[in-house]
Amino acid sequence: MKRKKRSLGFVFSDSVQKINLKTKSYKNDQEDDWKEQLIPNFDSEHSQEGSEINPWKITTVQTVLLVIFFMLFVRIFHLQIVSGKINKELADGNRIQIKITHAPRGVIFDRNGKILAAASPAFRLIDEDPPADGKKSRLISREQALELEVKNDPRAQHLEVDNVRTYPMSEMMAHVIGYVGEISPQQLLSESYSDYRLGDRVGQEGIEAQYERYLRGKDGGEIIEVDSTGKKVRTLRKNSPIPGQNIYLTIDSDLQKKIYELMDNYLKESGGCCGAVVVSDPNSGQILALASFPSFNPNFFTKSEYEDKIAGVLSDPNFPILNRVTGGTYPPGSTFKIVSSLAALDSGKITPETTFLDNGVLYLGTFKFSNWYFNQYGRTEGAVNLVKALRRSNDIYFYEASIKIGKEPIIDWAKKLYLGKKLGIDLPTEVEGLVPDEEWKIKTFDTIWYPGDTLHMAIGQGFVLSTPLQILGITSYIAANGELYKPQLLDKIESRDFLARDFDPQILTSKLISENHIKTIQEGLEQVPASGGTAWPFFTFPIATAGKTGTAEYGDPDDKTHAWYTAYGPSDNPKIAMTVLIEGGGEGSSVAAPIVKEAFRWYFSEDKNNLIKDVYTPATDSGRTLGE
Repeated sequence: MKRKKRSLGFVFSDSVQKINLKTKSYKNDQEDDWKEQLIPNFDSEHSQEGSEINPWKITTVQTVLLVIFFMLFVRIFHLQIVSGKINKELADGNRIQIKITHAPRGVIFDRNGKILAAASPAFRLIDEDPPADGKKSRLISREQALELEVKNDPRAQHLEVDNVRTYPMSEMMAHVIGYVGEISPQQLLSESYSDYRLGDRVGQEGIEAQYERYLRGKDGGEIIEVDSTGKKVRTLRKNSPIPGQNIYLTIDSDLQKKIYELMDNYLKESGGCCGAVVVSDPNSGQILALASFPSFNPNFFTKSEYEDKIAGVLSDPNFPILNRVTGGTYPPGSTFKIVSSLAALDSGKITPETTFLDNGVLYLGTFKFSNWYFNQYGRTEGAVNLVKALRRSNDIYFYEASIKIGKEPIIDWAKKLYLGKKLGIDLPTEVEGLVPDEEWKIKTFDTIWYPGDTLHMAIGQGFVLSTPLQILGITSYIAANGELYKPQLLDKIESRDFLARDFDPQILTSKLISENHIKTIQEGLEQVPASGGTAWPFFTFPIATAGKTGTAEYGDPDDKTHAWYTAYGPSDNPKIAMTVLIEGGGEGSSVAAPIVKEAFRWYFSEDKNNLIKDVYTPATDSGRTLGE
């Protein structure tokens, strides 16, 4: 037998012997001797001890595995349970998109159903990285949107169906309708706009702002599934938008167009810049026409490409955005004598028969107060009662009357007729004006009220300030036999819930003075546009009207004056009242009265293509000397 040792490698210290036997079997009497021969120096006890694994190693491995599996479990739990909703939204955000369909605003109509503001189809392009001006979106046309789609422009994913506001009458109706524009960050902070988003368009001025809650509809939209390239695969859900409610105004758009053209033509011919005109039904307070000059094109504010034009409007020194009918305050001049007449008669100290002698000048101590007629022509009026004082707009009469009754009745009556406070017209820009008193003067100028302040106030000068709408209010009060109605632009609302909701006239004040006193003042105002009155352009007008001229000083260095004329007609059954103001225009009789006359001519003519004619030859220069 030959033995050869064979190494088992460096891992094992022992070696295995290969035994070659001549015989084909092997036997050893001792049972374990074969181990010695096969594996020399084999120790079975030592081998068993070496084969045992260290328990600390097992514990370490188990601990590591347990920590790993625990961390995996925590991560899976966080992804699936804690952040499951967020992760699902993120996943869906890559697959599902929400496309908003913006509701069209309600249509605005005039009293006869003519469209004043409408909505035309457009698209809203959302800018994910808003520019410095903060505007997050801009409106584009259907053609522009299709071009983005055809070119596979990535911006097409941010298109939303929208509409653009259009104003057919443009500048003519700007101060009535207003305009819509993108909501500002400041507006978004208000509770009134809590359900709006950056990029939404809201009413910013006029009726658009006043009735935003009715005109704005409810947005709709659709949930769509898209592929990896962002292309639409299918629609998962769709809600149609609910359009805004339609509203009808009391405005007569044909009359509005006429008065706008009359004012615009005069201002262009005279080189003037600014003025206001407002027309109403004195028996209901419904506003038939309202225009302020200069005006602006509200269509500029509906699209982003007109940024330069918008900047021009906002920077114009003549403030075309300002609604001078409701937001401009001016000395009312002689139109205020209507208030002084009511105060004089109501005091009981003055009667229709009370007369004062006009000598051209009244002295109060060392101070001189003169009549306009004496200043211009050196003439006096002699004995003057209330009717004549209104007809000739005589300052001396109202100076004397104010001395007799004092300042309190005049202030009280001015406030009763809503001077110095808002009339409540449904426009957002109305201001209060000013009816001064002694407390106001001490607070403002730190000086007492002087008797001369009362005289100035009695003829509409001094500190008193009013809006054209307020002057229309006192005119309508006389025309309506002592009832003052709240000025109103909204006629009715059409809704999906009801066919129409009408808005009834509201009386602000009435029965403040006897009907006889009202009739006395009506008589005086009826003589103003008649022969011998101050409104000389009306001397040849075929329909009897009533009115009051006004020429108001306002401290201009060139001695310019504001021109007023306020009137109603027909005088025996008033259907219309109108007030015109021309800033720095000159005499009310020569400047403002002709505009009212031509508006009345158009309004009272049944055939608008064949207007009523004057009954006599137009007034001569001698007639003009009667005017204030």
